[in-house]
Amino acid sequence: MASRRRRRHPCSPAVGPLEDDDLLIEILVRLPPQPSSLPRASAVCRRWRLLLSDPGFSRRFRIHHRRNPPLLGFFVGNEDLPFRPTLDAPDRVSPGRFSLQRGDGDRFMPLGCRHGLVLVFNEPKNQILVWDPVTGDQHCVDVPPVVAIHAKKTRMNGAVLRAAGDGDQHFRVVLTVADNDDKQHRRVLACVYSSETGAWGDLLSAQLPSGVPACWDFLWNS
Repeated sequence: MASRRRRRHPCSPAVGPLEDDDLLIEILVRLPPQPSSLPRASAVCRRWRLLLSDPGFSRRFRIHHRRNPPLLGFFVGNEDLPFRPTLDAPDRVSPGRFSLQRGDGDRFMPLGCRHGLVLVFNEPKNQILVWDPVTGDQHCVDVPPVVAIHAKKTRMNGAVLRAAGDGDQHFRVVLTVADNDDKQHRRVLACVYSSETGAWGDLLSAQLPSGVPACWDFLWNS
């Protein structure tokens, strides 16, 4: 009986890690979170550029590096809110890139930065401005009247954060201010704004302990 010969099938060539989109994305998402990293990688080839320009990749990249983002610079707390870069070339961001244009009568006071957003108080207009320096998006909100009245007498404090972290577009703003009208029963007032509802929540009030100095708001910020 004639022996049967096994037919050998050619083996398919192994796919290298850089040829697999999923593996390549896992590599690219771990690039250093410096401003020059993704533009340089995008220049390698058209395939890399398409992967890096996908909104889903941008979201993953931000989330992966959310605990160690680079400090691009800081805003100086005067009326013009100038930006001072801290990195060297090629990661240095031009001061004009993060420039906030003032309108007639505007006077800005920075309240805080978080999750890529800047919170600014425009005192003459009794408005807060939530600004994304990277995209240029701006969201103006009128300050609740009671808070605005006391903000003219003492410093107002505030914070901004994205409702569900860096990947969410909605944000919340928290404002606090002291009510010192009654020296015997001084209070702290607080309110929260949600961009999802487009409204302020109820005004919250709590009595300040007698030992808290009148300059508590400056200590709060320190």
